[in-house]
Amino acid sequence: MAIEPWSVLLATVLVSLLLCLLLAPLARRVGLLDLPSDRKVHIKPVPLVGGIAVYLTLAAVTLLTTHFSPEALPLLIACGLMMITGMLDDLYKLSPLTRFILQIIACCIMIFASGVVLTDFGSLMWNGLLSLGWFSIPITIFAALGVINAFNMMDGIDGLSATIFIIAGSAMAWLALLAGQSGNASMLIIAVAAVLGFFLLNARLPWNQRARVFLGDSGSMFLGMFLAWQFIDLGNGDDRAFAPMTAVWLLGIPLVDTIRLMTQRWRRGDSSMSADQFHLHHAFLKAGFSVSQTVAAITLLV
Repeated sequence: MAIEPWSVLLATVLVSLLLCLLLAPLARRVGLLDLPSDRKVHIKPVPLVGGIAVYLTLAAVTLLTTHFSPEALPLLIACGLMMITGMLDDLYKLSPLTRFILQIIACCIMIFASGVVLTDFGSLMWNGLLSLGWFSIPITIFAALGVINAFNMMDGIDGLSATIFIIAGSAMAWLALLAGQSGNASMLIIAVAAVLGFFLLNARLPWNQRARVFLGDSGSMFLGMFLAWQFIDLGNGDDRAFAPMTAVWLLGIPLVDTIRLMTQRWRRGDSSMSADQFHLHHAFLKAGFSVSQTVAAITLLV
């Protein structure tokens, strides 16, 4: 798949933005809304359609482009499963076990349908590769689940998750281009453009006093799956675009915050997937930072 021309990328941004606007009234009709509560920063119900719009845009542009590669189909299927899982969770609040099982199924699609597996950790402490051997599949699933849930937990204030995705996706696309992996680079650039369309309605910008739409679990889970797939695919093989541990640097803040949150919840005797007000962005807000300042500060940390 060759790199898409600027006209296609601009159309991707506009389609994503338009879908967000068109799906918002439908979401209000069916109750696909994020309702205000004590632990949330918004004061009115917000449509949870960003993830659906971004996924539909990504799938449509990928499938309609003349450079489409069949290798992208398993990726779209796995991400589609995560999008539907998240949408059902937004509507009906699935149990943590149900979400966990469906996430593992998506990871198995990545592993067995495309052969995207973490085979080594690169050269960590010596010149040779630290091979994973028989542990490749379980560690791949564990790593992908970590990225999916870290991205999901990070989605808590206007513009943050989209900003982190745009930064991580753009960095990976650049590294993929340097390594000559134009197929991955094209998918990443299209995804970044689709998220940018959502970002224009989600971030606190001059035309948005507050977010008009949210990603919802449908978006955060599918984008987490997309990032996990690209991290593992680009970080392995003789033609790897970067060392596997690069993923830890690109998503270091969300991953560390997720580990900290899960540890605290276990110590309190709560479910690791329960909601609370102890996320990193909550700490900034409690310290007196505005939403925009919080997003800027966490972005600089990344």
